[in-house]
Amino acid sequence: MLALGGYGLRAQALSLLAPPSAADGTDQTTSFPSSQWAEKLGALGDLVARISPPPENVELLVNNMSSLSADKIAAIDEWLRTNLASRRFRFGEAEAVNTHLKVTLSEGTQGYLIVAQIRRGKDLQVAIFPVGRPEAAEKPVGGVRLEDQLIWEQPGKVLDFALPELGAPPTLIVLEVGRIAFYVRSQQQWQLNGSVTIPPMRPWLRVPRGYLDLSRGLAETTAILSGVDCKGDFGHPETIQCDFVSQQDAPWALEEEWKLKNLASAGDAALISLTCHGRSIALATGSGDWTETDFVQGYEVGTLKGQQAMASGEPLELKGPVTALWPAEASGRARAVVENLQTGSYEAHLVTATCSQ
Repeated sequence: MLALGGYGLRAQALSLLAPPSAADGTDQTTSFPSSQWAEKLGALGDLVARISPPPENVELLVNNMSSLSADKIAAIDEWLRTNLASRRFRFGEAEAVNTHLKVTLSEGTQGYLIVAQIRRGKDLQVAIFPVGRPEAAEKPVGGVRLEDQLIWEQPGKVLDFALPELGAPPTLIVLEVGRIAFYVRSQQQWQLNGSVTIPPMRPWLRVPRGYLDLSRGLAETTAILSGVDCKGDFGHPETIQCDFVSQQDAPWALEEEWKLKNLASAGDAALISLTCHGRSIALATGSGDWTETDFVQGYEVGTLKGQQAMASGEPLELKGPVTALWPAEASGRARAVVENLQTGSYEAHLVTATCSQ
């Protein structure tokens, strides 16, 4: 976790720590996360005032990369504007903007992070304010609901997996470093039914990636690795041929391009075949490193150009870092590979997303 240093932040006066109330006396605190947020946001106001002494014209942009609900984000945005206005900062004035304040809300295993970028002229300062995770009773409800199903686990590294619909018996394909393994379900257990060795066209990367593309059906499946494509009828593994390829259009490169436009601070992201309330649904992991537990969060993708995705529903907590996340063939599903930090094994999870009413 990043920590803020060198700013000597102090708490704002009590009158500024309280969440703002409407002029007509209506209580506006029901959607505000907690008093701890007010303290951290007040400290952010202190910092902005020191960097850009008021009166100043401020442009404020709040981005949400966390699991906070839309009403809490709106309350945070309103609180910040009220707090800054009380310090004689101005918004939406005709004169040129003096200070640009971009606030990004994200989260990790220990709680939330307020990441503030304050730009005044050519000077840019970045500050990070940690906020503890709220109690379970305060977690958002509704939104995208996620369910988890453990499909497979093994000691060796798993790059991707697939559950093609072949009828009986059920079939599982597991993509590993240097091998494609085929399993069939028998007596409530997966049993190895064959494998294909993937010859390295060049030394394997230290952190290899892989993807099973079944978009054209099992007969035209492609296993894509770092520098190698294996194509053929995956219902008949003896037909599979592997060749060296350029990775300019690798799926993880396309995934990264989409993520940067919609979920810039997330780890991996996958746009799945599901819409809720007219919005496309994406799933994304946290942005921690591979020594921490992880989660999968549902997001509603905005319909306007340039609009960031909004976290929706509660995150799905997992027992290790998610090393791969891809949309599955079935509607509303994604494939997730997790390195279990407790057992050291790699797990294949099927994550199902549904729309809460």
